[in-house]
Amino acid sequence: MSVQAPAGAASLAGIKKFLPLIGAVIIWGGNWPVMKLGLAHVSPLWFAACRFGSAALISVVVLGAVRRLRLPTRQEWPLVIGVGLLQMAAFTALALWALQYVAPGRASVVAYATAVWVIPLSSLVLGERPSRLQWLATAFSYAGIAVIVAPALGDWQWHTVMGLTMLLGASLAWSVSIIQLRANRSVRLGAEMIPWECAVATVPLVLLALFRDGAPDLAAIADIWAVILYTGPLATALTFIVVLNVTQSLPPAATSIAMLGVPLIGLVLSAAAWHERISADLSIGLALIGLGVVTTALAPRLGRLAAR
Repeated sequence: MSVQAPAGAASLAGIKKFLPLIGAVIIWGGNWPVMKLGLAHVSPLWFAACRFGSAALISVVVLGAVRRLRLPTRQEWPLVIGVGLLQMAAFTALALWALQYVAPGRASVVAYATAVWVIPLSSLVLGERPSRLQWLATAFSYAGIAVIVAPALGDWQWHTVMGLTMLLGASLAWSVSIIQLRANRSVRLGAEMIPWECAVATVPLVLLALFRDGAPDLAAIADIWAVILYTGPLATALTFIVVLNVTQSLPPAATSIAMLGVPLIGLVLSAAAWHERISADLSIGLALIGLGVVTTALAPRLGRLAAR
């Protein structure tokens, strides 16, 4: 005779499953105003190189300590390189460069609008047939981006337009990485790949930084050691390890919707730390992009219900 756990205990256990993901969302949301602080001392390329270099080192230590450190297999290497170059190096370099022209809260909203690219790319590259709800989600995302970009175009703020374009390029780089991973679903990248992904990201960032900015200012880097610890070891290495472990046990819709909290928290913290004004266009744009993410996440479930 089995004894069922009380409903309250089951509910509490369910909430505990989400706590690591909630913590990751808060850390990633806080990363945007923190990165803005780092850029006051170090160039975007050197800052990005420090972020992923430190993340590679700490993830090697952590995974080595729990005996999970290993080299990628032949099948994993192409995906590791793709994630390192696109999702990490290109996304972060473009986002950091854009932060010189765009407030961090607004930047986080645009950079996380991957739905603008993922659904059209999955149709063009992978031959997938998105549902009407998925195309509707894409339309919501495009409308949100248009609302956010329109004021800069109307006021001829070309520096802001350039920054917003870089952020869209960052979200495109991330989206291409998503498409690559989706095209190779038989190969799953676990937390063991994070050191190598970060290392792959670090190498081109260091080379580009040396070419464009020259030798790093070690004194300036030492001045922002706390910022680098936050963005690298915490917001990149440790958080990715936690999220990869947690999201494998959660529904994709729950993870997608939870990630909406990143730009929202980034916006709120930027308003507090950098006195960024949460304007009407930014609020409406965030709401539309959020509606797109929620629609994308729930489309498969709603489609099954409609088919019954």
